[in-house]
Amino acid sequence: MQTQLMTPHERDQLHSLIREKLDLGGAEKIEDTTLVRELPGVDSMKLLGLLGAVELGFRVNLGFEAIPQVRTVRDIEQLICDSREQYASRVS
Repeated sequence: MQTQLMTPHERDQLHSLIREKLDLGGAEKIEDTTLVRELPGVDSMKLLGLLGAVELGFRVNLGFEAIPQVRTVRDIEQLICDSREQYASRVS
């Protein structure tokens, strides 16, 4: 099964969510390889809130097992894509 990729608009949306939920403001540079847990002020509650916002914003179900899988921003993108693929395979 081929992994779906996020559009540039969706990637911008994800970066905005990260900035908002982790209280980063616009100064912090966010790249695919950014280590989420090393961003300023990140703690487990903020990470949980971020993943909840990702679920709502992208209409996906990540589940609690996603928490330890998140190291980089790319990991969050991959979780979104994986969730979409799982949904698509259940529907078809």
